[in-house]
Amino acid sequence: MKKESIVSILIYLLVFAVAIIYGFTVLQTHFTNSAFKETWMYALYIVVSVIAGVFVSGLLTELGHLLGAKAGGYKVVSFCLFYFTIYVDKTGKTKFKMSGYNGLTGETKIIPNYEKKEKPNPYPFLLNGTVFNVAWIVACLFLFFTYKNIVGIESDVAYFFLTCAVINSLALIYNIIPAKFDSMTDGYRLSQIKGDVVAFNERLTAENGGVIPENKKDDSSEETIKKPLKFIPEVAFNEIFDLLVKKDYDAVFNKVEEINSHGKECSNKLLLEAKSQYIYAYILSKDPKDVEEYYEKEIPFSLRKDFSNDNSMPVIRTYLLLAGLLENSQSEVMLSLGKVVKAYRNVPNNRKHQELTLFNETLDKIIEVHPKWEEINNYKLYK
Repeated sequence: MKKESIVSILIYLLVFAVAIIYGFTVLQTHFTNSAFKETWMYALYIVVSVIAGVFVSGLLTELGHLLGAKAGGYKVVSFCLFYFTIYVDKTGKTKFKMSGYNGLTGETKIIPNYEKKEKPNPYPFLLNGTVFNVAWIVACLFLFFTYKNIVGIESDVAYFFLTCAVINSLALIYNIIPAKFDSMTDGYRLSQIKGDVVAFNERLTAENGGVIPENKKDDSSEETIKKPLKFIPEVAFNEIFDLLVKKDYDAVFNKVEEINSHGKECSNKLLLEAKSQYIYAYILSKDPKDVEEYYEKEIPFSLRKDFSNDNSMPVIRTYLLLAGLLENSQSEVMLSLGKVVKAYRNVPNNRKHQELTLFNETLDKIIEVHPKWEEINNYKLYK
């Protein structure tokens, strides 16, 4: 188990423990003075308080990201809060969709806006969410101490705000600890910048579909971005998609090796997807006999199982080739195809075109080998 997985589990256990202690001490004591005398009514009151706390925490964090991005000189590519996403398409039109996100409640994706600011500054983007949440926590505590000693509904209002403050504090701790969890938190991003804003901006550009003008590139970033704990794995991973579309498979192999050389700084998810891209390129570029030998020696059952359980487009594409060309399993192909629509919806906007092309080519390859599996044509993706 990788370090970030262990740290994530410990943090989640801490959050769960604090919530349990708070419930069985503070809230249980308050129940006797509450205006909600029925157990079910008080339980509903607590559920509403928790939901409100989670919602406000997510809203303030992403609102802080949004305003911080504007202040720092960035364009907002998409703004997501609890699956509700507002994004800008390639034509510049603002649209709405339901999509996933990499975090607890939402995700704001940005790219440097060099037309607005010569050297975009990411610190407002990464710090504003914390500032907004701290201000809200202070406000909640003020309201709590103002109303807590008043008997009746005022007391319930006080503990409603206290519960919100506790929820926001737990989310804030998760977001500001400078450690790598299962998602990219503001604290971790801040620890990774270490003054190298140029490298951070290049990573954002590669990840979210921006373009760095030639006259804005800083030669020093080519050195700093090569250092461990910088962003080269994510940058290299995003470059793989264009290489696959161009069928430059040797370059894909090199990029994956580059990612693996920084394996200690990569998440399990990134390593799995990078491995899948390597296998995908290998299957399409090598002689069938070599592929079969590689399949038997280098792709153990445990890895195949990981691929079959994953819900990301790169891994689904690879598993389709494994199931369709090497295992000749139509049932496994159909099971994987059932996950495609949701997986494609979660693909970053800057990679959708490449992923659509690669996926459809994958289906064509399977149909070429199994012409009787015509029904899989119904699963092709369109713009």
